[in-house]
Amino acid sequence: MPIYEYVCEQCRRELELLVRGSEQPACPDCGSRRLAKLLSVPAAPAAGQAASEGPRTGPCGSACGCFPPGSMPN
Repeated sequence: MPIYEYVCEQCRRELELLVRGSEQPACPDCGSRRLAKLLSVPAAPAAGQAASEGPRTGPCGSACGCFPPGSMPN
C-alpha cells in the first residue's frame, strides 16, 4: 500500500495519503476528490551502499545539519 503525495485542487493543501487499490482519496480538509498527484523521490540507499552504512543522521532522519559537525551523539 503506497503512500502518495497530493495537492488538493480546491483548497491547495498538500498532503500524503495511503491509497489502497483503486480507492479514490479525498482531501481531509475540504472533502474534495479533485487531487493532483505530486512527484516524489523514493527513499533508497545510494548505489553500492547498504542502509546500515549510510551517513549518520540527525533527529529529523536526514543529514540536513541538525547537529553541527563533531557534535553528533555516538
